[in-house]
Amino acid sequence: MLSFIKGLEMLTKSSERCISLLVYFLFIVSASAAELRVAVTEYSPHVNVENGQVKGPALQYLRSIFETSFEKVTFVTMPNKRALLELNKGTIDILFPLEQQNKGITVFGEPILNVVPGICFKKDTYIPILSAPGALDDLDIGVPPTLPLVPIFSRSFVNIKVIEGSNVLNRGIQLLLRGRIDGFYHPSPINVYHYNNPLSKKIACSLFYGYSEPIYLALSNKLSNKERKKLQALYKKNMSEKSYEHFLLDLRSVSYTHLTLPTTPYV
Repeated sequence: MLSFIKGLEMLTKSSERCISLLVYFLFIVSASAAELRVAVTEYSPHVNVENGQVKGPALQYLRSIFETSFEKVTFVTMPNKRALLELNKGTIDILFPLEQQNKGITVFGEPILNVVPGICFKKDTYIPILSAPGALDDLDIGVPPTLPLVPIFSRSFVNIKVIEGSNVLNRGIQLLLRGRIDGFYHPSPINVYHYNNPLSKKIACSLFYGYSEPIYLALSNKLSNKERKKLQALYKKNMSEKSYEHFLLDLRSVSYTHLTLPTTPYV
């Protein structure tokens, strides 16, 4: 009888251990199986969308932050206004880029990057000081459709040419080189005008110093407080180890056009 009781106790303890292991296993599986949905809007050179493919260093960086904590990281392409609506509804978890902090939208804390806009010219028509009175008068300046203009544009008699289509930044530079426009308003000229880029032999860019704009990652408020804290902790850790701007410096000698990741079109 005593042997039977001891055997029963051992069986009970063994069953408890098995149940604990099963619960732990299920917790790990459920945690790793979670999908993170990231909405991205075309924001060259950080995000370029061409023929159903999304390209750019921002996606590489975001994937490096989150892929070890989620079984699947899905990038969904959509226009900015639609992305904000879906972020509020909770159908997406993260949005990049968020160019202006909106009331009621949670961000990851510090901006992922700060951009200084400028104008690129051909070498022989380069204007070094953009703020000089009349410097831009009567010039045809190409601008991306979603890029906010600095105040200097409103104080000049400049002809603004909105450049539509995909891969706007590349198209703008090509129009400049062909002489179709006099200058191209670029959100971050430092990403194209540097010694590792062959284009720097043909173009020169001036910056609008004093007009640096922070760019953020946005979080859905539909996420639980625990989920938001987890994502923010991952972001903070990676930014402290290597910021996105330092990541860009490491990639500067690499052509962004071959950095391709799968994307899901939003219907």
